[in-house]
Amino acid sequence: MDKEISSYKKYLRSTGLKNSTITNYLWHLEKFQLWLGQEKLSEKKLKKYFAFLLKKYPQTSSINLRLIILNNFLAYLGKRFRFDLLSQENKDLKILKASQLEEFLDAPLTDKSIIGLRNKVILELLYSSGLKVGQLIKIKTGQIDSIKKEIIFGPRNTLAINPTTWFYLSKYLDKISPETDWLFINFDRSQKSEKRQLSVRSVERIIAKYAKIADPALIINPQILRNTLAWNLKQEGADRYELKKSLHFQTIVGAKNYLQKI
Repeated sequence: MDKEISSYKKYLRSTGLKNSTITNYLWHLEKFQLWLGQEKLSEKKLKKYFAFLLKKYPQTSSINLRLIILNNFLAYLGKRFRFDLLSQENKDLKILKASQLEEFLDAPLTDKSIIGLRNKVILELLYSSGLKVGQLIKIKTGQIDSIKKEIIFGPRNTLAINPTTWFYLSKYLDKISPETDWLFINFDRSQKSEKRQLSVRSVERIIAKYAKIADPALIINPQILRNTLAWNLKQEGADRYELKKSLHFQTIVGAKNYLQKI
């Protein structure tokens, strides 16, 4: 892995980071490389390293620092695996009440245009699926199985769409062009970007827009929606295995830790 780390070092320098920050990143990567030894970098070994960190370091912040650095390195290498960060023990998790959630999810219905319908599907799917915004915007129309009412991410990786979400999603699919590649696209004609996928920032603005419409105005972000889904699942008796599946955690330990904080 010497070649990859050396290449990553050049990349870090090109980003304008401070030398002290780069040195810190590389130090942690070298520690990981030392632990890995001659073994091949794989998802199985990464999960073992996660377990190793849990045993070695008592402080959540110390573990998360190492996980963040490794996640950035894995992203640079083009690897799909990402570590789930541990929840801070002293952090209060904001959860929406049932009435607040309902008002928020229904807010786009006042807009009868295709943009309002798109936004309704985004909010419903973002909440009910447990997907992160980065995953949501990468969904393509070809991944939608209209017969099984599922989103296909891979041969053994599908996501069932609940009846409410499917009702609005099917109406949305009927209105967009059959040639559209991305599921959630930008309809801003002034920018000639109808076929361009929405960005993470665009979805965050959509969420903030409807949060402000609520009476009283709410503070809502993607993480609060995930917290609310996890809370509701917990109230229904979900265990760590069900939470791992519903919120797409990479590890059981990450799901267990999150479940304990909710």
